[in-house]
Amino acid sequence: MPLVYAGFFPNAPFLISPRLFGGVGEATATALRQLDLAARWRPDVVLVASPHWVSPMGFRVNDSARPRQIFDFSGFPPELSSVKYAPPGAPELARALVTEGKRRGVPVEATEEWGLDHGAWAPLLHVAPGATIPVVPLSITVPGPRRHLAWGEAIGTALAGRPERVAFLGTGSITHSFRRMRSDPSARWEEGERIEQEIVELVLARRYDDLAEFDPPKWRTIEPEGDLGPLFMVAGAAGSELVPRLVSAGQVHGAFGMTVIELIRPEAAGHRGR
Repeated sequence: MPLVYAGFFPNAPFLISPRLFGGVGEATATALRQLDLAARWRPDVVLVASPHWVSPMGFRVNDSARPRQIFDFSGFPPELSSVKYAPPGAPELARALVTEGKRRGVPVEATEEWGLDHGAWAPLLHVAPGATIPVVPLSITVPGPRRHLAWGEAIGTALAGRPERVAFLGTGSITHSFRRMRSDPSARWEEGERIEQEIVELVLARRYDDLAEFDPPKWRTIEPEGDLGPLFMVAGAAGSELVPRLVSAGQVHGAFGMTVIELIRPEAAGHRGR
């Protein structure tokens, strides 16, 4: 079955519990919860690509029956490490993705290594609460957006021949510059906001090839998280079938973009489940 839903969501640790950070990220967390993934799209499986899982020798797909939860952060309130998110995996689907990738010459392997880092489970807490929907974690690799687009296209093709209803989520911040970080959560960085808006406009217009050739100095200025590998993977899988919609935007600490984008079928606009 073709991909039923896709999205690109932030994954900052404060989304796990905005209350512990004085409310920072609450608006974004609310926007994610209101997407109501389970009720609107009823996915059987969620694929999630995190910029925190980087496999330099090629892409990796976690095919374990129970991906382990990874607490890959430090220096934050200890309560964050008590938050549990432990969904089942989908090993057979994971291996089918790898098979299609290999058929297309994509360097990809199945593995039980890694799992769900906070780049994956922080947004999943809100869009798929309860951890009942099976999740398949996906890595990014280096170098380049074209490689990620091609892998995404292979994923889309693999899903088209499958019976499952699948949602594909990529995570990260378009603007992600620790050099620019300010202590005030409400600090603004106007140049970063302008560049991020240019990128968002390309995504909304489905100009993914143009995004892959985005102005290098501007790209380096805002330091996109994971070079937006997860976004390019989602774009490749969504192709021309899913239409992007800006859900919410913003910036925190003058350095980190909080853009939320979902991609849905044109005929499904306003869809609230079937």
